[in-house]
Amino acid sequence: MQKFAVIFDFNGTMLFDTRIQYQAWNILAQKTLGHEIDQRTFLREANGRTSSETVDLFWGNHVTKQQKQALITRKRELYKEYCLAHPEEFHLAEGIPEILDLLQQYHVPFTIATSSNPNSVDFYFEHLQLGRWFRREEIVCNDKQFPGKPAPDIYRYTVQTLDVPPEQCIVVEDAIAGTLAARAAGIGYIVLIDSENNRMIRAGAQADLIIPSFDTLYQLIYDRLAE
Repeated sequence: MQKFAVIFDFNGTMLFDTRIQYQAWNILAQKTLGHEIDQRTFLREANGRTSSETVDLFWGNHVTKQQKQALITRKRELYKEYCLAHPEEFHLAEGIPEILDLLQQYHVPFTIATSSNPNSVDFYFEHLQLGRWFRREEIVCNDKQFPGKPAPDIYRYTVQTLDVPPEQCIVVEDAIAGTLAARAAGIGYIVLIDSENNRMIRAGAQADLIIPSFDTLYQLIYDRLAE
């Protein structure tokens, strides 16, 4: 079996929550800025970035440190409230549990590299049973050590924790910023999940494979295991 590792982005990838993220930011903008955030701009510019960078993008960098933190805290509250009120949307993406089971069965190294903050990761562990496949302390998240994607730092660090060369790693992403980060980190194979099949095709130059669902990824991993 060829040695390889798999690194998953989380939000928008393992959890299809891009619409929930937008809803939370948009409600916050309506209440504090008096207008909505353009959804296309959000998907193009903010998807995959940190909360701090999103505030800078839509509120401007003139807000104070205290104001920024208050905005981020309120957005996270709105997001969690929505998730818990809508279990029909708040669940792992279809096909992800089967892929994780396959990787676990064959002892393939795998982990998560996410721009989410540690408290959000704790929230996901509590409500999405991630402990079935992952150890919380091994998840690489936004604990202020890394700049947000498309900077490659988070993927460079994650590769080191897996002890597998970057060219032998598969990264699974949903955002253009994430594919750029993975490519800059020297990742050997980048998979882009485009569950809505309408907005990510222009990132194709940075991705090796664009998929509408995870069935194709399961087969890709299964084939690699057979090599």
